[in-house]
Amino acid sequence: MADHDPSAESDAARLVEEVAARAEATAAPATAPAGPRRSAEEMRAEMADARHRLETAWHTSDSGTEIPDSARLRQVKRAVMVGLRPVTSHQIPFNREVVVAVDRLANVVEGVATQVEGAEERVDDRLKRVEAGIATVDVAGADAEAEVALLRSTCDELARRLEAAEAALVEQRRALAAARAREDLVLRAARDLAGDAGRTALAEEADAADAALVGRLAAAGRPGPEALRAQARAVVDAVAEAAVAAPVLDLASAGGEWLDAWSARGIEVTGVEPDAGAAETLRARGHDVERADPVAHLASRPAGSLGAVTAAVLADVVPLAELVTLVDSAREALRPGGVLVLAVADPAGQAAGDGQWADPRRRPVHPRTLTLLALERGWAEADLAALDDEAGASHVLVARTAGAAPTR
Repeated sequence: MADHDPSAESDAARLVEEVAARAEATAAPATAPAGPRRSAEEMRAEMADARHRLETAWHTSDSGTEIPDSARLRQVKRAVMVGLRPVTSHQIPFNREVVVAVDRLANVVEGVATQVEGAEERVDDRLKRVEAGIATVDVAGADAEAEVALLRSTCDELARRLEAAEAALVEQRRALAAARAREDLVLRAARDLAGDAGRTALAEEADAADAALVGRLAAAGRPGPEALRAQARAVVDAVAEAAVAAPVLDLASAGGEWLDAWSARGIEVTGVEPDAGAAETLRARGHDVERADPVAHLASRPAGSLGAVTAAVLADVVPLAELVTLVDSAREALRPGGVLVLAVADPAGQAAGDGQWADPRRRPVHPRTLTLLALERGWAEADLAALDDEAGASHVLVARTAGAAPTR
């Protein structure tokens, strides 16, 4: 092989390196011309083909610088080659530098392909996350729609219930108006049964008189001890049955005849007496007695706290409105199956000179008035016991609340 100029080879190598550097600089994806997107596998296949071609080019990089011995016109060709040697003397190193430069380009492209593959994987991963997020949003949206539908259904149900409640309220108002009308009818009937004005003239005056004086006068009309004991014997079984699991409250105890009867039967009983002297006397006899207004004290008792409420002389010595309060308060204070026991003087005894009518507070209360009043005020049962002895005639009301009396 003929000699060649080393400076030419150096210039050629420098030129090839400059071309390679420019190729590397222009191989960045940011400045690469847009084109069809290729997958990583396609890029790897093309790189493998390029490397195969580089391998072939490397082995043939010295082609054209030697003439085979079997070539035709070998001497002529050799003479031509010798004539061109100044031009072609650096062809082999140039060819090899070109191959090296292209190989570097291949390395750069292969690195870019690897980066693209990693970027594609990251993009695919992010895309999957985005798709998962979208799916989650879709599910959340479906859940929200379901909750909205449930809320709408609940609102519709509440609206229906509100309409039903309003209708029930209207019905209750109608029932209340009817109950008030019945109450007015009962009160009018009670007044008619008791007399034109519903009370005697003496009772009207007693309401405005001195309380101490009225109390002393009332003692003259109180039934005697034997008469009161007879009343107690007539109702003691009913009182004892109701008082199994709750105490008895005896109103206007006065002489304490009914307190004695209930205590003798083993019944837990408390008396209520407005007169201080009478209350102190009863306590001295061993009874539990509170000094208070009987009707007001009964109204203050907790609901369902009593087994029975009794009063020997009270129902017909108070105004009708106070009697209604007494009946209502007793029903509230009694347990289920509790009893209310009220005694009244027979109105017919007033004309016959019955001594009970010596009490200026006494008002004529017909027995039918008591039973009708109890039933109208919500009592489940109302029975009467009529008693007649030499001390005077009387009627005893036994009214029961709904339900059975508890047992121990």
